[in-house]
Amino acid sequence: MGTKLPTDKSSGDQSPLDQSLRKQVYDSLRDALTAGRFVPGQKLTFRFIAGTLGVSLTPVREAIRRLVAEGALEMQPSRSVRVPLMTRDKILELRDIRMTLEGLATEKAAALSTAAQAAKLRRIASDLLAVRSRGDTTADRQKIREFHFALYAIANQPTLLQMIEGLWLRTGPYLNLLYPDYVASPRGPERRQRIIKAVERHDAVTARREMEADIGDALSYAASLADARGIITPARPAAPPKRRRGLSSPPLPGTLAFA
Repeated sequence: MGTKLPTDKSSGDQSPLDQSLRKQVYDSLRDALTAGRFVPGQKLTFRFIAGTLGVSLTPVREAIRRLVAEGALEMQPSRSVRVPLMTRDKILELRDIRMTLEGLATEKAAALSTAAQAAKLRRIASDLLAVRSRGDTTADRQKIREFHFALYAIANQPTLLQMIEGLWLRTGPYLNLLYPDYVASPRGPERRQRIIKAVERHDAVTARREMEADIGDALSYAASLADARGIITPARPAAPPKRRRGLSSPPLPGTLAFA
């Protein structure tokens, strides 16, 4: 970052600046999890998170407590947490819930969408194709998340959106399992185009069907990678973000970011 981040205070009184910092840390961890920045089973120490984001341990501890309560992280010894491993049955359960809720959000979005909103979805889909063609898996995962949540935001259903975000916290780390084999198929880009066309013509039924199929196929593939014990683990370990003071590109306004 070009400017120094505000430091937090450990006292009981929280200034607006302190509260903003705590929210930024939580949002950064949440976004990293939903975008697949961390892999299932990956261990993260409090100090690693604090060092990466350039903050003290206090806001990190608070953010971790929230994410553990939400089931996105598991507390471990020695001031560390782990991204949960998942069983085949659990991911299939989450698949079915996501299909239902995200299908509903897509249906409502298609009914309400404007031409400008559909054009935004088309731009994101185009950007996703571009980053995928150059093999940038980090940007690829970010664009997948961006496409889905830009679509769901159109529905203007805050409670529904919050529920979907909670599900992505649990399944986001499994985005890593889709690379490289699953994403090599043209089915994803083709489905996104069909969703966009359905949104443009307010065809809510088709839009919902395509989204449900997209989620169903992706998470069924992830479930198929379970070992003999029914545990799903990464096909290969992913390197954790490098600890650094600055960022190679500026984060979104009001956020901190992982590499």
